[in-house]
Amino acid sequence: MEAQIKVGVGFGLWSMGVPKPETIVRVAERAEEWGVDSFWLADQIVPRTPDLDVVAVLSLLASRTSKIKLGPSVLLLNLRHPLLVAKAFATLDYLSGGRIVMAVGTGANLAEYAACGIPSEGRGARLDEGIQVLRTVWRQARASFHGRFYNFDNVTIEPRPQPRHNNDFGTIDLWVGGSADGALRRTARYADGYFPSLQTPEEYARCWATIRRYAEQFGRAKGRIESGIIIFCRLAPSRRQALEEVPAYLRPFGAAAEQFISRGAFGTPDDICERIEAYIKVGLNKFVLSPLAGPDEYAQQVEMIGKEIATPYLR
Repeated sequence: MEAQIKVGVGFGLWSMGVPKPETIVRVAERAEEWGVDSFWLADQIVPRTPDLDVVAVLSLLASRTSKIKLGPSVLLLNLRHPLLVAKAFATLDYLSGGRIVMAVGTGANLAEYAACGIPSEGRGARLDEGIQVLRTVWRQARASFHGRFYNFDNVTIEPRPQPRHNNDFGTIDLWVGGSADGALRRTARYADGYFPSLQTPEEYARCWATIRRYAEQFGRAKGRIESGIIIFCRLAPSRRQALEEVPAYLRPFGAAAEQFISRGAFGTPDDICERIEAYIKVGLNKFVLSPLAGPDEYAQQVEMIGKEIATPYLR
């Protein structure tokens, strides 16, 4: 039996300003009706564009939805103490009725490390340890941990997240973003899923094959490791029009803007679906479409994604 295709939406990269609170609320209230499977929030501590706090927005989304999954992608775990993250996301899981999922990563902007007073050296090892801390305090009533970066004894977080039965670790799904070899090893050893962005189908396929090889080395040959991908998109009456509109939203990203365009999906719903099909052919079945849009366009873009892309895949 083939896995059902699931389509979520991304929230972030507000180069022209963030949506008004009433717009965010309206989108949240209608998202499930439109066929959206999940909401994923970009995380920046020192953003190049206007941005909102991840935990605050997730709390709002949790209060206005009842079924869709909610989470950050990727949360910059290294820039926060993992006990603070564990508490915040355990609370979100409680408020949402067990709908929280998480993707974590090191982040590419080293200026954020400097601003937060966190050394950028050893950031991969710090992230590995942070993941272990989250799992430890989410599963144990009285948790202790002694590592290179974090040390504590007899910590209790209540309520803890709802138990999960879909993964190997029994608590909130922790996915890993990134494409460097360290991220692929991290996924294979510690993660419930792999969640990259800005990858072509061919690049994803190579990374996924590497993850499976590493998983075998780490004794997880039969481990439950899922995968999904974030695809930046813009819907318009034609692909040509979408591509003409996109550069205005990417100016803050300089030379990196080309990657958003070459690895994105632009045009009509059929154009977007054609792009998705290229990833389905290499084994993906979970997609997060993150629209490049102004604050007043976001609701319409999400509605089109839900009604014309996500819902048809559910039939």
